[in-house]
Amino acid sequence: MKTMRLAALMAAMMMTMMSFAQQNDSLSTDTTMWFNQTQELSGIVVKGRLPKTRVKGDAMRTTVAGTILEKAGTVSDALSKIPSLEAERDGGVKVQGRGDAEVYINGRRVQDMKELSRLRSDQIQHVDVVQNPGARYAASVKAVVRITLKKAQGEGLSFQNSTQFMYQYGGSLNDNFTANYRTGGLDVTGSFWVGTYNHWKSLQVNDMLYYVGPDQVTGHSTQEITHPWHAWSPQLQLNYMVNENHTFGAYYKFDRTPSSETKGDYLTDMFENGILSERSASYIWQEQSVKKHIFNAYYNGKVGHLGIDLNIDGLFDDTKTPGRTTEQTIDYSSSAQPMANGQSSMVNRIIESNTNSANNFWASKLIFSYPILKGNLSVGGEYSYNHRTDAYTFQASDYVPVKATDTEINEKSAAAFVEYGRQFGKVFAQTGLRYEHLTNDYFNFGKREDEVCRNYGDWFPTATLSAPIGKMQLSLSYRRDIQRPAYSSLTSSTMYVNRYTYQSGNPYLKPTYTHSLVLNAAYQWANLTVEYGRMKNSETMSTEPFPGSEDPLVSLVRPINSADDYNQFELSLSARPTIGCWHPMWYAFTVFQNYKTPTANGSMKTLNDPYVTLVWNNDIELPHSFRLSANAQWASKGDYNNFSITAQRFNLTLGVQRDFNLRRLGQLTLDVRCVDIFNTNKTDAVIYGIRELSTANSGRRTFLIDLVWKFNEARSKYRGSGAGAKQKARM
Repeated sequence: MKTMRLAALMAAMMMTMMSFAQQNDSLSTDTTMWFNQTQELSGIVVKGRLPKTRVKGDAMRTTVAGTILEKAGTVSDALSKIPSLEAERDGGVKVQGRGDAEVYINGRRVQDMKELSRLRSDQIQHVDVVQNPGARYAASVKAVVRITLKKAQGEGLSFQNSTQFMYQYGGSLNDNFTANYRTGGLDVTGSFWVGTYNHWKSLQVNDMLYYVGPDQVTGHSTQEITHPWHAWSPQLQLNYMVNENHTFGAYYKFDRTPSSETKGDYLTDMFENGILSERSASYIWQEQSVKKHIFNAYYNGKVGHLGIDLNIDGLFDDTKTPGRTTEQTIDYSSSAQPMANGQSSMVNRIIESNTNSANNFWASKLIFSYPILKGNLSVGGEYSYNHRTDAYTFQASDYVPVKATDTEINEKSAAAFVEYGRQFGKVFAQTGLRYEHLTNDYFNFGKREDEVCRNYGDWFPTATLSAPIGKMQLSLSYRRDIQRPAYSSLTSSTMYVNRYTYQSGNPYLKPTYTHSLVLNAAYQWANLTVEYGRMKNSETMSTEPFPGSEDPLVSLVRPINSADDYNQFELSLSARPTIGCWHPMWYAFTVFQNYKTPTANGSMKTLNDPYVTLVWNNDIELPHSFRLSANAQWASKGDYNNFSITAQRFNLTLGVQRDFNLRRLGQLTLDVRCVDIFNTNKTDAVIYGIRELSTANSGRRTFLIDLVWKFNEARSKYRGSGAGAKQKARM
């Protein structure tokens, strides 16, 4: 009987929420509305104060201020609770179906994604998710996330300190201290972050399958990798608002990673027609030392009706990566010559390597905007230059088919765009056109290699149309974009992994071109997104016989372009009501495709099984400033690009938060959570190709403790937007 009453009560709640939807139909494309109506059901209050997601011009806007989302913890935590977004602490931000997003905070391009874990969610006013960016953004930008912080309040000195502890297979600790001083139009913010990381470990099982003539070869390997590292990073930014029409500022950040080690044990058994032929045990050590300088200066203002946005950026880094691999191989094949004691032959091998890379990057961006014909016209340009050096040397105790390299890349990129947007009653329309020209001069040991130099010139049209239709808001957008290979994918260096595997880049890689069409629909607390994409020259990883090697057991792993164009169709649906103190969020995403790939047996296979992700997040507000969270995510088997996901995946995260009012000493927030409680967030997949690779990663249960102290808190008003964003990301 209790179950029936509960079901009836839940149904009544949902009907009540739907009745709210019918009573509120005045939704403009430029206004985010909150609903604070209240109904009582058998003594239970259902309050409709919702963190709405709305169509806002070219974006889907989610309001954070005044909602449960501002209690999420870090900015990364808040983003991970927004439909279609995936955000990891100390990691990037992805938009489902679009990939990595370019992130802006108050108009400034975020260069280091760790910044999203150092800012708090209660500083956010709203978040815009742009799935088809307009012409003002680089054509290689797949998606944009614009974060607007709350308007700065008050003057004087304020502080904030955030400490985080993580435990997985070991413990990690980091701390970020921020001080802000504001007086009149001057705003100065300084911060210092320091961290030591020892919690991460990868436990992976790989199986390789391929054929050498009529013989079937399989390789079974297990690997255990740890990645301890420590780093520190000071940051300073200055903003000065002369008046409402003129603002300028500068930003500087220094990243220093004195030591970042990668230590791995690899065990590999090779079988020919099911019979053990070789066994290899490898220990790999690599240490990376990084120095990076990031600089931005900007001016944002108006002269009459003319808007001006100027940005100058610099990025200078230097990375040194020495490495050492020790390996022991035992040959069990019938052709092997036994040792004097009658045992199978054994070979010991040592490879020492060293990689030095550096970037010297400058970029500038200038945008003018002017009101014309009841709309807004924007024209602008962007220029960037990068000088990159990459040298790889090695010493081996035995012959390996690897060559030393000393490459130099000089890359120049210039772009110009025009964009016009106008409101026609309730309908908003925007169209744009962007031209990008890129030249890339490639040298190895001082000699120009013409066959891998590049000279591209491309046009990229964009268009957006949004309008309310009845009680629903709709937005339709089109874009042609490009994804240029990362510098690491273009290198000609070949790196030794173990006796059977080498890894390299591919200087002949082509850019990936995509035509995408996106439809967004918003109805009260429900949202729907439909996307179609046509991909050309998609980049993927391939495992193939090592060129020129007489040993068929040796493989080369490198990026290649797909041979055929293919289609992807994506569908997502989300709902975020509020029922009393309960704030649930349901999200479903599925992708369909027709990706064609070769297989190990020589046939072609079409990867077209749908891949589905379901998310159910719950936040519950309790008395005495307590909050509980329970977030579940399930992913199905299915296909994505040349990956075939072969096992379901489940992740349950539980957490509790508590705010403490310290009166004159400010406020303290404690956040404790456990990620992947059941250790079921695993990944099993098959990567198809001439040589098929099956891989399995175990789940990683993680414990997190955050402690945040705020005293007389203030927020920066920095407005720089950055230039050359995607070129910097490729580094």
